[in-house]
Amino acid sequence: MISCELHQPLFDNSLDLESAVEKGIYPPALVFHPSRVETTVGGTVGVNVYAMKIEKVGMAQIEVNYDSNKLSVKSVTQGSLFEGGNSPFFIFEDDASNGVLTIYITYLGPGGNSVSGTGDIALISFNARSMGQTEFSINQESIILDPDAKSIPLNGYGKGMIDAQ
Repeated sequence: MISCELHQPLFDNSLDLESAVEKGIYPPALVFHPSRVETTVGGTVGVNVYAMKIEKVGMAQIEVNYDSNKLSVKSVTQGSLFEGGNSPFFIFEDDASNGVLTIYITYLGPGGNSVSGTGDIALISFNARSMGQTEFSINQESIILDPDAKSIPLNGYGKGMIDAQ
């Protein structure tokens, strides 16, 4: 007799609205994709910061909390959501001693440029410094603003997990 073990597939797409709602995240929201990644100690993994179903956003300040004893930020690059029209101003600040990465993106000058929809704002490359699972999250102090600098309420803030073996 031949047998095999069937594994239950893991469907954990943080950009899927049903999956997000099951985690208590309702748009507009900021999430990570993928939300779970595996690597080796010393390895580098990339996770995207995504905006879900946002409307008329002209500026964003996104704070990502991480355990700086277990992770380090290797790089941060601009995603595709703010592309088109005027080139946006994109910078980041990594406070490695406190484990806080702050990403700033905005359109400069007149014109009232804004973006809407779902898309990636930034790609963060983390380096795993130690073995085990480490959570990272979008801080609720993160803000998104319309072109007139009026706050747009967020209904969800994503979390992610890096598993280093």
